Amino acid sequence: MIMLGQSIIENNKSIIDNDNYITVGMGEIKISNNTDDVLSCLGIGSCIAVCAFDPISKVAGMAHVVLPSSNGRKIDNPGHYADIAIPLLVERLIKAGALKYSTIYKLIGGAQMSTAPGHEDTFKTGEKNALAVKIALQEARMLVAATDLGGNKGRSVRLYVSNGKVVVRTAGLTTAEL
Repeated sequence: MIMLGQSIIENNKSIIDNDNYITVGMGEIKISNNTDDVLSCLGIGSCIAVCAFDPISKVAGMAHVVLPSSNGRKIDNPGHYADIAIPLLVERLIKAGALKYSTIYKLIGGAQMSTAPGHEDTFKTGEKNALAVKIALQEARMLVAATDLGGNKGRSVRLYVSNGKVVVRTAGLTTAEL
């Protein structure tokens, strides 16, 4: 049920405050065509915030991908895994009126948040998430316009539905447009 000029919320877990901020929680996918809305992911560490915006239809979406692969398991929260979340994000964007080949994708996150002495190569969840998201977008024939991936700092992300601007705040560092 898509209504132009309305926020489109995929489930009842959304948090919308008075300023039209829509928080995209872990494993969630949110779509909006309300130009007053701002889609937001807070505290992205090894997860990936996949931001999508079609400048023609003014439809935006965000997925908060937690892990790279569902390994074929049937799951309750399809936004949790890159291999399921990306095709679902593309499908929901198109259903909301986005044009597949004019939609711009930006990826944020994939940090190395935990290490143990002598096991630096063991915990690479962020790196694996980033690779899985890139592969899923490539398989969907979607191009990535920009990324802010890796490192060892958490990030918070805002996607402005009015113009597709993506703002990234890196913990302990600066805020910048991607």
